Amino acid sequence: MIRGRFATLWSGIGLAALGLGLGLAGPAGAVTTSPAVGTRAAADAFAVTGTATGTATAPRTAAVAGAATAPRYVVIDCANRAQVRPASYVITCADAGIGMEGMHWTSWTPQLASAFGTEYENDCMPSCAAGHFHDYAVFAVLWGSASVKGQPAERRYTEVTFIYPGARPPVYSVVNGKRVTTYPPTQTFSLNS
Repeated sequence: MIRGRFATLWSGIGLAALGLGLGLAGPAGAVTTSPAVGTRAAADAFAVTGTATGTATAPRTAAVAGAATAPRYVVIDCANRAQVRPASYVITCADAGIGMEGMHWTSWTPQLASAFGTEYENDCMPSCAAGHFHDYAVFAVLWGSASVKGQPAERRYTEVTFIYPGARPPVYSVVNGKRVTTYPPTQTFSLNS
């Protein structure tokens, strides 16, 4: 039940964030052209600029040109492929011990991407090879930015922070020679590069 409430909240936040860029791109990110005079969009432009000449579409044309040059934000998977809004993603490529699945993305912007779903994590008890996987409901926030090697039109997120609304995975550390277990409300991991 908690998951449903948080899903609705995050969905609303994501839609509001995405609303800032809507209308500039068509299906599959294709950039749309400026509207012709006499269309509903031209009437809207007239209401903003007060003129029905070519200058009415100039602000939209400039916005469309800016959108065409904006980089595409991606995550890089373990096979070094760029992905956008993946349903599942492995964070620790060496052993696939930590990852996320069943992700429902609510935003994907240059500042951050957010989703809710499930984090899975190997407890590595008694060893990682013989460990057990556990699932945790999470809100995932992708952030940070870096270039994508060989792809100048792409930028990649560099970090993911998991926020746990319910059960939390244990984190082990050694303090004064003793093993200490904590259950932090968030964890941050570096993403594949």
